[in-house]
Amino acid sequence: MPAPRKIIIDTDPGQDDAVAILLALASPEDMTVLGITAVAGNVPLELTQKNVRIICELAGRWDMQVFAGCDAPLARALVTAEHVHGKTGLDGPVLPEPVMALQEQHAVDFLIETLRREPEGAVTLCALGPLTNIATAFDSAPTSSAG
Repeated sequence: MPAPRKIIIDTDPGQDDAVAILLALASPEDMTVLGITAVAGNVPLELTQKNVRIICELAGRWDMQVFAGCDAPLARALVTAEHVHGKTGLDGPVLPEPVMALQEQHAVDFLIETLRREPEGAVTLCALGPLTNIATAFDSAPTSSAG
């Protein structure tokens, strides 16, 4: 059996991304999640980073590293989707406040550092939300293995 694929999930979780994250975290035989980076999108960054931590805790993955990233698009104002995902991005069932820590490192720095550390082609970026964190990483480190 091949080794699990190393992935980084870049996300702006509303309900759709929550399901994708839960599936990834429940599939350790297929993938190793190196970290999850939050970006503003469906809701503002304050809520997306919180939602990632809630989802990780629901999955029993308090060990997962979660990083907050960019809080606005590069070239326009943030347009959110509360009309689809609700005010919190995870509206519906009442979910507990997360207790796991948010990493201090910025998501963009985590992306650059991880992609430089790992062999070329060894990490798959799973972009579930706006590409702001990834674009910023490419812009900040164009000569890294990420670019």
